[in-house]
Amino acid sequence: MSMIKIKNPDSMGKVYEDFIRSVETSKNIKPGGALITFPDKDRNICELSATYIVKPGRFAKEQRVVVVMTFHKDENGDYVSNVEESIFHIVQEDNGDLRETWKGKLKDAESVDKLKEIVKIHKDAALNLPSKA
Repeated sequence: MSMIKIKNPDSMGKVYEDFIRSVETSKNIKPGGALITFPDKDRNICELSATYIVKPGRFAKEQRVVVVMTFHKDENGDYVSNVEESIFHIVQEDNGDLRETWKGKLKDAESVDKLKEIVKIHKDAALNLPSKA
């Protein structure tokens, strides 16, 4: 298991986004942005959401892969997450709406061909967070 610990979650989005934009990707994957949210008022839970835009083929519809990583505040005030617990969502436009076409954890995403490169980028970016955030 790859547990990571973050002291300052507010800077995590920028660090993650800078990392994924600096990595070379294949021509059909374009890194999007990263966003940090705190779903509870006490800030005990923190979510990092990152978006990748995928063009699977010449005539295929563009898809978005959204990766969500949840951090929980520990007794020391640090935010802790397990990289393997990251959730991958594939969404695509369907008559003006976004529709989820696939969802799974990192281990499941590793077996989906079009997600393998994104899984590797996400793992590298997540493991880079503790040294910078």
